Amino acid sequence: MRIPLPLGALAGAGILGCVTAFLCAADEPPKAAEPGTLLVIDPAGKEQKLKSWTWVAGTRHLAFLAPADKEPDPPKDKAPKDKTKPVGPEALEFREETSTVYADGILTLIPLERLRSIDYEIEKEIVTARVATGPKADDDVKLTGLTKFLRINKIIIEAEVDKGDLGLAEVKFLGGVQKGGMKGIRFPPPKVEAAPAGGRPAVVTSADRTGKVTHKVADLLPLYRIGETREQTAPLLFFKKTLKIDVANIKTIVPAGPDDEEKGWQVVLKDGNDENLSLLRDVTLGDKPGKLIGMLARVPAGYKLFPLHTLAEVRFDTTDEGSDK
Repeated sequence: MRIPLPLGALAGAGILGCVTAFLCAADEPPKAAEPGTLLVIDPAGKEQKLKSWTWVAGTRHLAFLAPADKEPDPPKDKAPKDKTKPVGPEALEFREETSTVYADGILTLIPLERLRSIDYEIEKEIVTARVATGPKADDDVKLTGLTKFLRINKIIIEAEVDKGDLGLAEVKFLGGVQKGGMKGIRFPPPKVEAAPAGGRPAVVTSADRTGKVTHKVADLLPLYRIGETREQTAPLLFFKKTLKIDVANIKTIVPAGPDDEEKGWQVVLKDGNDENLSLLRDVTLGDKPGKLIGMLARVPAGYKLFPLHTLAEVRFDTTDEGSDK
């Protein structure tokens, strides 16, 4: 069963507007790039207009939004379809300051078409992304992250640049690096529809050695990987031996820590039933094998992916952050 999650700002349930880790953008947005182009501010502060470019690093495809593959099997005399080709819209992988210190931390996935700008404070090792969450610039949010860690908030854009009489040059623009890093990117006017109504609220508590942080989200669902490139949200969590629980019936979950798998996951259902259960990561969805890779939710900037080892507690149908901030 494939359940797509709609894009848009969160509405209802007290989630609309500025939330933890998001700042309201009261200032005017930067000048937008022309449609079909990208403006890169190079290390010297000069604007470079790109008409053809490729994201080499720093993005991922939202495979859970890709339409189901309904194409028939190719004829025997033709080569099979490339199964490794990325599917789904492309999004920026952004690690906010509240992402945890794990190498595989919490990701905010921002669809590229919703970005207004990315700016780097190279000396401070800070990156700021401005994201449209509605049709008006007043609805924008700003996300901040750090660039001082290896492979975190690093991007590479490869583009053809006209050097006049010298010819065309293939240039790599690097973001989030100290030496030779660009100062910013300006995107074309974003494409954002009005915010969808409703959405089941949840509060996720993440934890690492630095402490606990709470995240207000909506429509939190398990995310499974199917094969090499496919991802799929589903309402079910699977436990030993054959137990399946719909998250719609769950009140709270307290996952076992990365080193406490034998303790099991404490699952409290809406009817008050409280059990300690052993989570299954390798499952079968329909007739296809899948692997649980985390919990996925909507947030104002797009989506937030929580790897399992970052979870300390999940509380559904609430916006109360409790004592953890």
